[in-house]
Amino acid sequence: MTEHEQKYAVRVTPSEKIRFRCTLCGACCRNVKETVPVSCQDAFYLTKHLRDQGMDIYCVDQFLEQYAEPALLDECGFFVYFLKSVGEDNACIFLKDSRCSVQEAKPLACRLYPFMVDPNGSGSFRYLYSSERAHHFRGPVVETRSWMKKNFSQESRAFMQAEFTQARPIAALLRRIPEHRKTAALLHFHRLRYSELDLDKPFLEQFQRNQTKLLAILTRMADEG
Repeated sequence: MTEHEQKYAVRVTPSEKIRFRCTLCGACCRNVKETVPVSCQDAFYLTKHLRDQGMDIYCVDQFLEQYAEPALLDECGFFVYFLKSVGEDNACIFLKDSRCSVQEAKPLACRLYPFMVDPNGSGSFRYLYSSERAHHFRGPVVETRSWMKKNFSQESRAFMQAEFTQARPIAALLRRIPEHRKTAALLHFHRLRYSELDLDKPFLEQFQRNQTKLLAILTRMADEG
């Protein structure tokens, strides 16, 4: 989770219920500068969606350049992406007329809202919800488990667990790589996490294969010094 998400996070159990109604106000899509993470999986499906909608975009790198911005997650060089924000109210770049223009492929963080998930390291997840927008917590009762079943796919679960288990080893290897080789290491990092994703092939298989390659390359670079 981002620092912003942690600030408003409230723990819930799978069987717990809260009141929630989307009022279509667009408030959760404003003032979102560096708060909407774009994972490798998100970038893959957003790029594919935009391409299939006829946009002049054909690869994840193009998507990231136009719609996302990098942010350093750790001083070792491990970086992530967030959706760009625009305007005086720092609205999501995909907010058009107070509606999401990529509804069918919106990032996992948006699909799960108001809930959030956090891998616990044992193959399961902690569930939380964001208490930031108080006016959303009215209306019908929503059960955590039912919401997750609808919005948190098996592929997303597998991807998130893989990210969680592999992020620390990758960061540890990046710390071992000397500074004069760090740029080359980070180019491999970006290439295998984002650039080498074929939009016409299943995502998860590619991601897992590329992560294995990345770990092997970084291990060799760290050992060589």
